[in-house]
This record gives sequence, structure tokens and C-alpha cells, in this order.
Amino acid sequence: MGQALEQQHSVYLEEFERRAGERSSEPAWLSKRRQAAIERFERLGFPTRRQEAWRNANMHVLGQQHFVLAQSGGTVGSSALAVADAIRLVFVDGRFDSAASALGDLPQGVSIQRLAEAWGDPLLEQYLDRQLDAEHPFAALNTAFAADGVVVHLKAGAVLERPIVLDFARSETAGQAAYPRLLVVAEDNAEARLVEHYRGPADTMYLTCPVTELVIGANAGLEWYKIQEEGDAAFHISCVAVDVARDGRFNGNSVASGGQFARTEVFLRLNGEGADAELNGLYLTGDGQYSDHHTWVEHRVGHCASRQRFKGVLDGKSEAVYDGLVNVAVGAAKTDAQQENRNLLLSKRALAHSNPRLEIFTDDVKAAHGSTVGELDRDALFYLRSRGIGQADAQGLMTYAFAAEQLEPIRVSAVRDYVRELLFARLPGDETVREMV
Repeated sequence: MGQALEQQHSVYLEEFERRAGERSSEPAWLSKRRQAAIERFERLGFPTRRQEAWRNANMHVLGQQHFVLAQSGGTVGSSALAVADAIRLVFVDGRFDSAASALGDLPQGVSIQRLAEAWGDPLLEQYLDRQLDAEHPFAALNTAFAADGVVVHLKAGAVLERPIVLDFARSETAGQAAYPRLLVVAEDNAEARLVEHYRGPADTMYLTCPVTELVIGANAGLEWYKIQEEGDAAFHISCVAVDVARDGRFNGNSVASGGQFARTEVFLRLNGEGADAELNGLYLTGDGQYSDHHTWVEHRVGHCASRQRFKGVLDGKSEAVYDGLVNVAVGAAKTDAQQENRNLLLSKRALAHSNPRLEIFTDDVKAAHGSTVGELDRDALFYLRSRGIGQADAQGLMTYAFAAEQLEPIRVSAVRDYVRELLFARLPGDETVREMV
């Protein structure tokens, strides 16, 4: 396996060099960052189980593939996620689809641009690739190959009431990679809501490797939603970096139900006193799926609060990981950090890894973490059966009760309803449970 991964490193470098002409018109600062990124990837390579953060991840199948950069968007159907009055940008195989997109009028102080048309914006030189872990191989791949994406800039005091929905769809073209890049800068007192939706065909093998950078200014607020329902044969590896300034607010929700291999990493930094962050996750797995959430929350200063709550429902022969680290820096007194992970196994063949952790380097903090992995309560199942409810329906009701708590923090009603339908589709006794709840 190691030799295969090493060969793949060189393959990606060769593709990068082969496509140099396509980048000839890019600004010098971007060329330097891309070159540094591909060199970094060559040095780092694909991660292996020997690295602590990847010890549960089987990279063998990914290491055997070479996903070429997607060149043009194929044909896909419309998304079932319909958010009323939303600003919608659609990308097919990583390429912008103007016909399917709808921006409408934007309020004063709000700018939304395609990444491919925004390289000359000084905002990108200032922020792009500045919030990320410099030693992350997949973030490096994205920086090297990102061809399109979205740049959102909210000037101080700007409030965007309409949600921004980013629809990243994949066609049935196999063997391609897309590297969407998202940058949102919300200056002081600005507010916005962002929805990322990733979807693809069931049987097509492809790679989606997005990077999202969110910069939240003083007393600014950002709601972020990610719905990952890639096709069953797909790979999805995502990096999200969030910086929150003084009195800033971040409400994040990640829902994962697709892909044969899916991983979302969130790097969250609370940089100013009074910063507040909530991060919730729901992952649903079935036969042959691996779903992974890694979170790093840094309390860099005192008087900040963070709350994390992740839940997983695992069925069939599937595997899921939640690994979360909360770091409280020296001098970050009056920190309040809560972290919780709960997993429900619906199959004897399902495997959940839960590893919430705390690193505290100061006194006078409030911090707690909890973790459970278990099955449906047999006594409760027996009670429901004794009331005339069938086995599958009883299991579905109890599973819904376990997972539905994760719907509550979703403030965009259309997104909440959509996630509820994703949950229903995974429940035993689907239709009956839908009617009963």
C-alpha cells in the first residue's frame, strides 16, 4: 500500500505540472501558493494509519486510484433541497452552472463572487489559505488544484437575510476529482447563513475534496450547514477552518449520510473574548460506509464558550469515527467548553470509534466531555412491542427519538425538513414511523 500511495503523489505532481498553462493568467501570489501547496503534498503524501489522526482510516482504495481534475460539468438533475428565497449557486463536477444558479439582488455591503472570477480581489490574497493547517495533505491538494468555488464578503454591519445555498453536484463521469474552495469573510457586526450541499450518483467513483474558510469578525454571526450525501462509491474529504473574533457567534451543523469514505475536519479557533461557537453533527451509515468527523476547537483567549454535540446511527457493516479535541490555552480563564458524542448501533457488524478529548493549560475553566456507544434498549423495545407496535416500527421510533435531537439546532426550516427526510430514509419501518412522528 505504501508504494501505491507514493506513486500517487508523483501522479498528482505530474498532473499539476501538465496543467501549468491553464494557470498562466493567475496572479503571482496565487502561483506561489499553489506551487508551495503541491510541494507540500509531495512531501506529506497521503496519510496512513501510522498517523494518530488517521489511525482508523483505511486509505487503501483511495491510494489505488488517480482521480484526474474534472474539466467540465456533466448533466445532473435538480437538487431536492429547496430553500425558499435562497441565493443558489450550483456547481457540477466542480464547475459553475450559471443556468441552474440564481443570485438575485444583494443588499448593500454584500458581495458574492465565483472563485474563478475573483482571483484579482485583494480579499483572496489576504485570507485564502491563511486559516488552514499548513501540514494538511488534502488541504494542500485543494489549494494546488482548486479551479472554482465561492467568495462571500460581508462588509461591517451587512446583514444577509437570504440563505446562501451552494449545491455541489457530481455527474456520472467516473474517476474525476473536484476541489471546491469556499471563502466567507464576515466583518464586524455582519450576519449570514450558508448551506453546503454535496450530492452525486449512487454507483460512480469520484473524489470531492472541498475546503471552506470562514472568518467571523467582532460581534458578527454566521450559521453554517453542511449536508453530505455523496454517492455510495464516492470519496469525500473536507476541511473547514473557522476563526471567530471577539463576541462573534458561530453555529455549525454537519450532516453526513453518503460516500464509501467520507471525512469532515473542522478547525475552530476562538480568538477574542466573548466568542461563542456551537458545532453539531449527525452521521448515518449503512453497509460499506466509513464516516469520520474530526474536530479541533482552540480556546485561545478567555471568556469564550464552545458546545459540541455529535450523534451517529450506524447500520450494516459500517464504521464511523468521532474524534474531537478541545484545547484551552494558557491564560484562557473563564472558558466554558462542552463536548458530547453518542452512537447508536443498529447492527452487530457496525463499529463506532469515539474519542472526545480535553487539553487544558489554565485554571478557572468549565469543561466536560462525554461519549457513549450502545444499542437500542431491549426493555423499551419490549414495551413498544407489547403495545402492538411491530419490531421494525419500534426500532424506527426509538432510532428517530435518538437522532431527532440533532434537528433542533438547524434554524433554516427547509434544511431541517430535508435532513429529517434523510433520517426517515435510514430508519427501520420508514413509512410507519413517518406517520407516527
